[in-house]
Amino acid sequence: MRGFGWRRVMAAVLSLAALFVIGWFGAPVALADDFDPGDTPLSRYAPFGPHETVSTAAVYPCAGLYAAWDALSRVSGNHSEMTCTREFPGGLDSPIGVDFYYPKDIATMSRVPTIIWVPGFTSEPGNYDSSARLWASHGFVVAMPHDFVNSLFELPLAAAAALSHANHDPANPLSGRLDLSRTVIGGHSGGGGAAVNGASIPPNIYQLVDPEFRVVGAMPTEPGPVAAAFLVNVPTLYLAGSFDLIVPHFLPRLVEYEVNLNAPAYFICLKGVTHFTPFDDAQHNATSGITLAWLNYLVNGDKTAASYFVGPAWKLRGDPGVDYALRNVRADRLPA
Repeated sequence: MRGFGWRRVMAAVLSLAALFVIGWFGAPVALADDFDPGDTPLSRYAPFGPHETVSTAAVYPCAGLYAAWDALSRVSGNHSEMTCTREFPGGLDSPIGVDFYYPKDIATMSRVPTIIWVPGFTSEPGNYDSSARLWASHGFVVAMPHDFVNSLFELPLAAAAALSHANHDPANPLSGRLDLSRTVIGGHSGGGGAAVNGASIPPNIYQLVDPEFRVVGAMPTEPGPVAAAFLVNVPTLYLAGSFDLIVPHFLPRLVEYEVNLNAPAYFICLKGVTHFTPFDDAQHNATSGITLAWLNYLVNGDKTAASYFVGPAWKLRGDPGVDYALRNVRADRLPA
């Protein structure tokens, strides 16, 4: 039994080493020698926006299981301490619910676009506090549904229902301020798979929740493979990490991006990004700036943001923080 146990350990070590090598040597896109990417979303969209933000859930230093995750994330290169709410298993609060991040001055704003962000498998909203505040500071309302598993179809629908309820509740500070027709669904790890699943739900189902509700895009980050990507009909940005050993970049590329044929789709593998990078502060989290550029392009029609994704000289392919960048035929055909 002892020998068998050591063989299993060695096999696991060798498997991880193989994934590391594959991630390190992921094939970059060949660029012309004179290609100048100019400004990049990794730098342009990292700073926080003009709005102070509010969250419905307070965050604290992580304890228990999440303290171990924090240690792993710091070893893997994260700069900031991971944050948590008091939700199980980091505390005794319910692991099921929907938390919100929004601009503090939302009462003075016109109708605000919304983001549904699903945490990873066994993760919770507090782990993504910095990224959620970044998006909210730029004028978005973020709804984070969670049920500890965080991987299936029901969470995007739960978030849609919570957003609709908030928008129609006179006692809620978000009442009447949400533009549910401009919603983007995202998530990390298992939550990335849930985001793909949410983007595959037919529009008429969401409209049973709220007649105004419309998903205009998706942004799964290092997504788990339990996802119906072949049913997605909205523009989708897949993000992966070259150093991700939990969801190595080739998995979502093969089982999600390659079968996403009904809408414009992008697959971006980021240099040096691990599976723990999305827990880091927004200034050191390479996924934050790119997702904000994607949001501004899809939701706000921002021309600078669009230049990273559309046209023959789309800038994202030459971003120095990108290992390789792909887009499908439908994305190729989008006008600059």
